[in-house]
Amino acid sequence: MELKQISTHIYKLTVETTVGIPIIINTWYVVNGDNVYIIDTGMASYTDMQIKTAQLLGTPQAIFLTHGHLDHINGANSITEALNIPMYAHELELPYIDGVLPYPNKNEVETTRVAHKVQPLNPSLNMPFTYYLTPGHAPGHVIYYHNEDDVLICGDLFISNSETLHPPINKFTYDMTQNINNGSIIDKVKPKLITTSHGHDIVYSEDIYPLYKFKYEEQ
Repeated sequence: MELKQISTHIYKLTVETTVGIPIIINTWYVVNGDNVYIIDTGMASYTDMQIKTAQLLGTPQAIFLTHGHLDHINGANSITEALNIPMYAHELELPYIDGVLPYPNKNEVETTRVAHKVQPLNPSLNMPFTYYLTPGHAPGHVIYYHNEDDVLICGDLFISNSETLHPPINKFTYDMTQNINNGSIIDKVKPKLITTSHGHDIVYSEDIYPLYKFKYEEQ
């Protein structure tokens, strides 16, 4: 488990765990003055660390979710109850978080333990970043851009290493073609740094997405 400051206002918590396969899970804390905003919550097994980290950095204000898959939302119930803060996700993701619908590539609904507790994102919310809808991995998947730090928090839009981007795991992605096409957002935003839920941070360049698309799009 490692807490790392990746920019002036953003800290990343990296945890090595097993969710079917050994993976790393990254979650983020965006500090704005005395306020702290949590992006994704990881698994319930380390919520105590999530809570302590948020409180160490300031006064927790809200949880913002990239999407509702369990490795991103499993700790949300414990964290929101302990800190008494609201949670937000894109409105297109709420039927899956609420257990009303199964994800398009699944037969059973998710058990998130936060059904009907997550509120829809909207641009008028007091948050120190903006969001972009990037469906494909999940119908309401979003990414968050911190303009001042020029950092793009990409959730599962990509898996990354320090030099290249890769698609998310296919079995958890309902429309890979759409996901790959929506990755073009990085060439519109042109952030200084790209950070993903399962991988290492990568410095943006104009070559990254064209190579990714050429390698992984269906011919």
